[in-house]
Amino acid sequence: MGKSNNVLNRYFSDKRRFADLFNGVYFNGNCVIKQEALEDVSERYIEPTAVKVSTSNKTENIERIRDIKMKLKSGETLTILAIENQNQVDYSMPFRCMQYDTMEYGRQLEQLRKKNQEQDNFESWAERCCKIKKNDRLAPVYTLCIYHGEEPWDGPRSLRDMMDFGEDADGMSNYFADYPMRLLCLNEEMDYSVFHTEIRKLFQIMPYRKNKKRLIQLLESSAEYRHMDIETVETLAVILNDSRIWEDREKYMIKDKQEEYDMCQAWKELLEDARNEGIQKGIQSLIEVCKTLGATWEMVRDALMEKFQLSMEDAQRYMQMYW
Repeated sequence: MGKSNNVLNRYFSDKRRFADLFNGVYFNGNCVIKQEALEDVSERYIEPTAVKVSTSNKTENIERIRDIKMKLKSGETLTILAIENQNQVDYSMPFRCMQYDTMEYGRQLEQLRKKNQEQDNFESWAERCCKIKKNDRLAPVYTLCIYHGEEPWDGPRSLRDMMDFGEDADGMSNYFADYPMRLLCLNEEMDYSVFHTEIRKLFQIMPYRKNKKRLIQLLESSAEYRHMDIETVETLAVILNDSRIWEDREKYMIKDKQEEYDMCQAWKELLEDARNEGIQKGIQSLIEVCKTLGATWEMVRDALMEKFQLSMEDAQRYMQMYW
């Protein structure tokens, strides 16, 4: 798991953000899932798998780890909500999500079997045989895959997309038991108004990671980015792969506001630094090329002043650096 996945796991482990995320994706922003009804039950699943080694067989336990799993209790009804964070396109992702879900159902079945065996109150041979009672029910599982990579998601979005049905002349594919995947691609624009916490600020930035001009326009047009919490700033720094956002955070802290940061100002300064670095590389390249072609000091100095709108003093300073 990459660093960006880890930081998003921490970020969405906050129940307030977790509830806002699922309410936005599943319920169009309506507050159906309450944060106080959530309980963090993230865990590892152990999958016994027969592995052939040499001439002998042995059973090796394979460990599967859910990124985030919450239990939602509403009255007597129990629901399992889970998140899988993905920073790269995975062409097996629908299968992986299905596998996580079926392992969760398997875990629930084992718990029911254990409880029923301890109580030993089976009402029929069928119940005693499978150790599951007629009225036993499982908690439904809802998995949300969050893709936060920069490249477009060109992978399958359901188990059906992974299948090879051939020409399908007999129409057999019509009876295929599909397993759809709920996928949220953060590099695709969406209706951000359905989110009501700071995750809206984070999501709005994602599609413009490679478009700095559009990013600045977004930051300048929204006052929200002048007041960002420390956890969102940290997550943003990791997702954008720019450590300066985090390292220089104290410089952007709002006076008299504990742990609130003006990221609009931060991005303006970072982009100006990048612009200056680009200009400096251009100046160095021009000096080296002109020197190779036999131009005089004065000719190159004057060229710098004209091309980069430099003063005589600045042009001579660059000449001394790179001549």
